[in-house]
Amino acid sequence: MNTLADWEAHLEALTPPSEIRLGLDRVALVWARLDDGSPRRVVTVAGTNGKGSVVEVAGVLADAAGCAYGQYTSPHLHSVRERIRVQGDWVSEADLVAALNRVESARDEIPLTYFETLTLAAFVVFQQKAVSLWILEIGLGGRLDAVNVIDPDVSVITHIGWDHQDFLGNTLPAIAREKAGIMREGRPCFTAAMPVLEALTAAAEASGAALSTLESYCNSEGQLHTSQGWVSYRHVQLPPDSVGLAILAIDAIECLPSEPLETLLETARVPGRMTERWIDGVRWVLDVGHNVDACRFVTETLKQADHATERWVICGLLADKDAQAIAPILTEYADRVVLVGLSGPRGRSADALSEEWERTTGQTPWRTFATLHTAIDALGAELADGAEVLVMGSFILVADALTHEHFN
Repeated sequence: MNTLADWEAHLEALTPPSEIRLGLDRVALVWARLDDGSPRRVVTVAGTNGKGSVVEVAGVLADAAGCAYGQYTSPHLHSVRERIRVQGDWVSEADLVAALNRVESARDEIPLTYFETLTLAAFVVFQQKAVSLWILEIGLGGRLDAVNVIDPDVSVITHIGWDHQDFLGNTLPAIAREKAGIMREGRPCFTAAMPVLEALTAAAEASGAALSTLESYCNSEGQLHTSQGWVSYRHVQLPPDSVGLAILAIDAIECLPSEPLETLLETARVPGRMTERWIDGVRWVLDVGHNVDACRFVTETLKQADHATERWVICGLLADKDAQAIAPILTEYADRVVLVGLSGPRGRSADALSEEWERTTGQTPWRTFATLHTAIDALGAELADGAEVLVMGSFILVADALTHEHFN
């Protein structure tokens, strides 16, 4: 196929992006045909929240140290090219098409999903660009995720919460064990998932991995101990634990830059995570968070600023997300709650979300709209100077918001 549009249509016809088929057997067979054995150091990141922030901060540090690095994340907001970056830049369409064609040729008769194909294409791009440091985000779980076909030199496990129980298990220790599948014998693994530390410790002992907690590297003043001494890291806009874990991972592969880390860390941003816009005196904050821990982090962070004259939430959730757990957090935070519908195979209408919201909180949302664009168009006159509007609940929601003329 000659264009990225052709490839995207082809992949979506085979398996929609939302379709999940865990397992490494098929991916491993194709990767064995593609792997050229070039030297590389690999950092693999799993967890429920904060993975993208770890990948972003690790990239900032690697860039400052002069490392040739690549980053692989998912999902994307606007373009599939966002998922694969080299030296911080999206993969070009030509390079991605060439990589996808190589995967297709190597695949032959072996069936692959949308995610598996893109994952292998990312690895091909990194090989072609002579990337020596691969920073990889697990898509779902850990043990059976396509990314885990690569043996990491350093593993990172962020916070663990309720996440895809149909695939990972119905208890937090069970979910932790699945994510611990990225550990490797004799290799370091860093985690901030203290509530499931017992399960992670048992998994580390079984695999022979060297597990360490972020907490064990911190002092009472919230500083992190590194090969360069003590570093202050909690001032960054991104989740502090993710920042700390990224520093430890890059330090473990001896790739920390020599310049002061505190200044470097201030440049780290993840699109769609606490993305801020000031428009006509109103502060808009867009965040892709879609589970309890993410909602708590965002709302608590915003409340600490405490400058808004009125707080609004515009929320849309996919059908498989836990509205019962999320609704009380956002209701407690906001003066006005606006609910919107999300389309697609996993979508949930505004009416369905509103019914769940009312059952859970005992409160009726201030307004509901069929789509986010309709909501933004209608709310303009309602927003007073100094108001804060949090748009939160899904990658789809934030991607949709960023296409609205209000933000462009």
